[in-house]
Amino acid sequence: MASRSWNGRRHAVVPLAMLLGLVPACAPGSSEPPPEKYLSGTVQIGVNTDIPGWSLYSNGVWDGFDIKLGNWLGTEIGFRPQYTPLTDDERMIKLKETTEAEQSNGNGPGIKLVMANFSITDERRQDVDFAGPYFIDSQGVLVGAGSDITKVEDIRNKIICTSRGSTTETRLFDMDIQPAPENTLQKCVERLLDGEVDAVSTDRVILESFAARHPGRLRLVPGIRVGSERYGIGFPDNRPRLCTFLTSSITKFINEEWDQKLKDALPGVPPEDRKPNSDALDPCEPSDQEQAAAPANGLNDRRITVPTSIARRTRAAAREGQRQSNRRRQR
Repeated sequence: MASRSWNGRRHAVVPLAMLLGLVPACAPGSSEPPPEKYLSGTVQIGVNTDIPGWSLYSNGVWDGFDIKLGNWLGTEIGFRPQYTPLTDDERMIKLKETTEAEQSNGNGPGIKLVMANFSITDERRQDVDFAGPYFIDSQGVLVGAGSDITKVEDIRNKIICTSRGSTTETRLFDMDIQPAPENTLQKCVERLLDGEVDAVSTDRVILESFAARHPGRLRLVPGIRVGSERYGIGFPDNRPRLCTFLTSSITKFINEEWDQKLKDALPGVPPEDRKPNSDALDPCEPSDQEQAAAPANGLNDRRITVPTSIARRTRAAAREGQRQSNRRRQR
């Protein structure tokens, strides 16, 4: 993603020719507020809707692994969590709205954090920041008890439901599988139970929870494990101080609380391959302002240090172009 210079800062280094017409005269945005101020009082946290074991609202109470993490952070840092249900599509939108509100009037009263099975990806890092990961999983497939689906090849030409705006939807497209998206996974599961779709695909740990809710009717396909899903805490872009602050808290959570919270929220789910290494969490990227203030990196070879967000957009555009090219060749 980025190179590391002599002073320890991470720099995205891009040839000068790639940047003509792309780099703004100065880095946008204002200085980052102190993390302790940003996470004070009542803090709105975006969470998933009706995901058993993760974020489920029942009898006026939220519960699940993401909720337990949010409650622990509130106690540890000193704020009151207020949970707001979001669809997968809304997670990015709400965080960007918070940034826009702060830039326009200095106040961001909306969603400040997102903890909603929010997978860390390069594409999402273009527009929001992440701290973590705090959980690792892979994509799986949920089917009816009598289904003959046993491997990835079996889901081609099938009706596969997933949540709109998720990494699973993108991965299915990349596999040349046309998904049947819904706003929530709960709706996907209802369609599977009603025989309207052949399977539901998302993160395996979520599917395990749905299968446990419907024993004898639904099952997780054991032979399908695709990619890696790394859950992080999402927050508005250009917040390196907040990232460092939250990463430190996540490290403590993993070391001291993770195992018990997993047992409480997801009994029967093994921790193997799902618990992150607390010593190897993602590094925090510097803000665009810090990048703009950093010394140029070797101008003699006509290369220049640019804001990380711009370099991320350049790389993401190149990857998308390559994916489209691959699809055309396959057709």
